[in-house]
Amino acid sequence: MKPAPRVVKMGEIPLSGESLTELMREVMRRRKSFRFRARGLSMSPFIKDGDVLTVVPLAGSGPKRGDVVAFVHPDTGKVAVHRVLRAGPGLFFIKGDNVADADGRVPFERLLGVVASVERAGGRPRAANRCAGAVIASLSGSGLLTKALGTARRVAGRRGSGRP
Repeated sequence: MKPAPRVVKMGEIPLSGESLTELMREVMRRRKSFRFRARGLSMSPFIKDGDVLTVVPLAGSGPKRGDVVAFVHPDTGKVAVHRVLRAGPGLFFIKGDNVADADGRVPFERLLGVVASVERAGGRPRAANRCAGAVIASLSGSGLLTKALGTARRVAGRRGSGRP
C-alpha cells in the first residue's frame, strides 16, 4: 500500500523524487506552467532555498545559453534546476551557479521546462532575464562565479565574526 499525498499548510503537497519528476513531466506535456518550492543551494544567490519557481514548457528548439532549466538529472534521476552554459544540437551543457562541477551534457529529452520567474519570501515574482543569464553562464562556465561567491562568503563570515 502506498501512502497518499497529504495536504499541508497553504495547500502545498510535498513531493520529491520520482513523484515530482512524473507530475512535472505530465504538466509540461499538457503545455501548462508548474510552480514549486526550490530546495538546495546550487543556484544561490540567484535562486535560494525556499524560493518559489515557475517553470514553463519548452518552446521551439529548446533553451538558450543562460536560461535556467528544470531537468531530470542524469545521475540521480531527480528534478534539478540549473543554468544552460552551452546549447548544441539536442544536447545542453548544464551547471549550477554555486557548484564547482557541471552536470555535463544533458539530452533534450531530459529537459522539463524553463524557469520563467522566481518568487522570494512572498514578494513579487522576478522574471528571468536572458541577457543577465548569458553573462552569468559565462562567469559560471569559466569558474569565476564560483570563486567570487566563495570569496564573498568568506568576507561576509569575517565581518560577522567581528574580524576586519
